[in-house]
Formats: sequence, structure tokens, C-alpha cells
Amino acid sequence: MKSKIFVTLLAILAITSLTHCAATTEKQKKEYGVLTTAVTFASDKAIGEYGGNIPPDLTAEKFMQFLQNRIPEEHYEALKKYSLEVKPKGSYYLLLIYNPKTKALILFDYSCTPEADGPVLQQPDKYDINKVELYDTCK
Repeated sequence: MKSKIFVTLLAILAITSLTHCAATTEKQKKEYGVLTTAVTFASDKAIGEYGGNIPPDLTAEKFMQFLQNRIPEEHYEALKKYSLEVKPKGSYYLLLIYNPKTKALILFDYSCTPEADGPVLQQPDKYDINKVELYDTCK
């Protein structure tokens, strides 16, 4: 009798865990979608403001200050959740976005293209994150 109860409880725990993982995955997908859209908004605003003259001293902090009140608040807040690095390239910039906990690269974008270039989190096997410059189509 005790073993049946134990097996039943174990089964319930396993199902609950699987359901929770699925919900977390869906939540993560939604958050990543908002982040990807935020990157697109940010690029559009930056190129609209600077044209082909990205300031050589553009940092992540200056980038976020520039974006405040220029993109939808939901997208600004999405960017704030992550660690950002901005690398000015003259007429465009490279935006690198890292998971703040693991410090792993999860997305990169060259601002000369309309959409995010490297959705690393969605397609981890497609990108060599140690050679992001290989994906620079702006050169």
C-alpha cells in the first residue's frame, strides 16, 4: 500500500515538474521574442538618430540612455534585464547581449540590418559565438 502511494506521489511530482518546465520554456520564448523586438526598435532609433556616424565612444550605458523614452517601455525594460555590450564600427554598431547570470552570449545584432542577426538562444548550433565577426554583413 505504501509503495502504491509513493509511486503515485512520484508520478504526480514528475508530471508537475514537466508542466512547470514547459510553462517556463514558453515564458522564456515570449521574453526572448520581446528582447529580439527591442533590439530591432533600438537599431532603428539609433540609425535614425546617428545615420552612418555611430559615435566611436558609444557604450552600453550611453546606448541605454539614448533609448530611454525613444522605444516602447516594455522593450526598454526587456533590454535592461540583460548585460549589454556595444561595439561601434563607424557607420554601424555591434550589440552583444548576455545572460546576466551565466554571462553567456544569447543574442547579437549588427545595426545595419533590419532584424536581429544572431538569435543565439533560439539556434545555438548555428552560431560560433567566439567568431561573431563572421556574421557581419555590414562590412
